[in-house]
Amino acid sequence: MPDERDFNDIKAGVDGMVGDVPAPSSGVQSEIPNDEGDLPTTNYADSSEPSQGYSQQNYNPQQSSNASPQIDIDRIHEIIEAIINEKWQDVVGGIGNIAVWKEKMNNDVISIKQELLRLEERFEQLQGAVLGKVKDYDEGIKGVHTEMKALEKVFEKILEPLTSNIKDLNRVTQELKKIKH
Repeated sequence: MPDERDFNDIKAGVDGMVGDVPAPSSGVQSEIPNDEGDLPTTNYADSSEPSQGYSQQNYNPQQSSNASPQIDIDRIHEIIEAIINEKWQDVVGGIGNIAVWKEKMNNDVISIKQELLRLEERFEQLQGAVLGKVKDYDEGIKGVHTEMKALEKVFEKILEPLTSNIKDLNRVTQELKKIKH
């Protein structure tokens, strides 16, 4: 595992908090101290052309390895993995456990589906009850209609003798009035 100091140095470099890094300027040679030895100096040459990203010179790691001691690649990998693990823990801490969240969402979806099924069942029961009431109302109206037809027929049979009796009564009343006068 990397030293705590190496880890903090690399982390500070990743976070952009390294203060003793020289700014590139024209014609300045820079030397960066290293615990394992000095790295080769870098010349920043004056250029009248605007920079196009990276230098057009090809980087050859074998050339620089002759000038500096061999860097332990396994140690660099350990440091990088440690930084990545720390950053990952920060992300997981900020987001939370995705599996728990997924399980909770699945449970919520299942409960919503169950509630929808219950609502659908209640709606069907309500619909059945309303249709039953409408059917009862329809039967009641049909019964009233039948009774009205029967009453109409009774009135038809009673009306003619009643009107003739009224006419007879009217005639008798008129005759009695004539007799009295």
